[in-house]
Amino acid sequence: MSILTALRGIGGEYEIQRLLGAFGTVVYIVTAPALVWAQMVTVTFDTFCLAYPAGLAACIGASAGAIVLKDRGVAKAKAIEQGTPQ
Repeated sequence: MSILTALRGIGGEYEIQRLLGAFGTVVYIVTAPALVWAQMVTVTFDTFCLAYPAGLAACIGASAGAIVLKDRGVAKAKAIEQGTPQ
């Protein structure tokens, strides 16, 4: 599975939720170390090592959770439309 395939939804087209989640995560990956490097944010090495992965997990988890809820809602709506028991 390629990265571009992961950005496609159930219908096969790109979904804004997936695109924004991927973009936000990439921005976080680049920006957090850049701000520390530019000394705009002052943190110790220990603090950065604890906070950075937690923030990355929050970005990925929030995006994945939102996508799961939306996909579950779409699947439920399709099941109701077809009269299939859930």
